Amino acid sequence: MAETPDFLPPILDLRGTWEEILERLYAVFSRDFKKGAVHHRGIRIISDNRVLPDGHDKEEGFWHVVSKEDRTSRERLIDYRRAERLPWARPMMESADITEIRVFDYDHGTKDAGVRRYIWLAEYDYVLILQRKKKVLFWITAYYVDSEGGRKDLSRRYEKRLQNTATAC
Repeated sequence: MAETPDFLPPILDLRGTWEEILERLYAVFSRDFKKGAVHHRGIRIISDNRVLPDGHDKEEGFWHVVSKEDRTSRERLIDYRRAERLPWARPMMESADITEIRVFDYDHGTKDAGVRRYIWLAEYDYVLILQRKKKVLFWITAYYVDSEGGRKDLSRRYEKRLQNTATAC
């Protein structure tokens, strides 16, 4: 399996100092998600634009697609496998009709999260998760699937997906 699908840009090189890596990642995020509207199947996508005091002047939506929460410290730490794939997010959102991309809605139940839209590049272990909020889709997260358990969980959700996913979300 190739490192990058033919229809997507290459993954980012994340070598360098933390400041260089952060600048490179935020430049991609800004280019792809802050300059011009992003749509998935005709529905506008937005992300969490709150900037928290400990967010280094970066939006929460940015941090949720390049880092993960450390269970002990509760801090968000860079997730290199997730972050290096950031350039894939916008093309996957906008090119969801490519056969390698599985687009489906899964109902987590009202207690948890309701219906979420998954845009999953299964052969390359990368998934985007969005949720309908009124007339837009809210980009919750994106991550690299780094375990067999994670792959099985996504496969189970895909098998139990809502039918008619084009209109459910």
